[in-house]
Amino acid sequence: MITEVSSAVAVALAVLLATAAALRFPPGRRPLRDPARQPLTPVETALLRGGVRGAVQTASVELYLVGSVEPAWRQALRRDPTKPPTGCSDVARALYRVLQGRLHPRRLERNDRVREATAALAGRLALDGLLLTCGRRLAAGAALLPVFAAAPVAASAGAGTPLGPLLLLGLLADAVALLLWPWTRRTGRGAALLAQLRGEQQGTRRPTEAEPARLLLHVALFGAPALREGLPRFTAESGMLSRPPREPMDRGGGGRSQEALTCGG
Repeated sequence: MITEVSSAVAVALAVLLATAAALRFPPGRRPLRDPARQPLTPVETALLRGGVRGAVQTASVELYLVGSVEPAWRQALRRDPTKPPTGCSDVARALYRVLQGRLHPRRLERNDRVREATAALAGRLALDGLLLTCGRRLAAGAALLPVFAAAPVAASAGAGTPLGPLLLLGLLADAVALLLWPWTRRTGRGAALLAQLRGEQQGTRRPTEAEPARLLLHVALFGAPALREGLPRFTAESGMLSRPPREPMDRGGGGRSQEALTCGG
């Protein structure tokens, strides 16, 4: 009887783990763009690394480097209406459009138009097999949740009975489920590409504002450390890495007042 139960549990766990693995590591639907050179734009790279916040930070730097925005009073950003962005990313153009008056960078993350721009970008990365869609991430989690219950159920059911193999099977399945759990939206392919791009930049000379393209890529890849090293004044004065003040500075921008529940990575 115990052998039959163990076999049934093993089959069920194998099916759940295989389903989660297929959801967690989808194949890319198309080859990476220009894989021999720069496969992603800086804002795409930042979204892959740091989700919406990373993309907004990098897009803000993109606007600053072309003169379209500048730091404002009390740690905020404001746009220069005489210098609209040309040739910038969709996320950067969305930021520029919603910057009415002064806004803290964190408030920009919550704006509907900015969210739409980053969601469209995430969709393209999902087609490349670099990010999980929200549906895939939730489905993978749903397939793995019953697996985590296997060991406790076996332990409770095994009181006074020799269920050692079943308990061992449950613990092993739990370990595999932890490895497969979608902690971030990055797929294996996305994580490998990000590691490759970071490896190519490490050991090189730190970029400055005199090299805007290299500096923007550095910020996209490394986030806060690159901001502090490459753009210390802009980072401090714009509040790029700080929390927004409690009281509203400006009511422009049209964003939602509270963070929405999303599957952002």
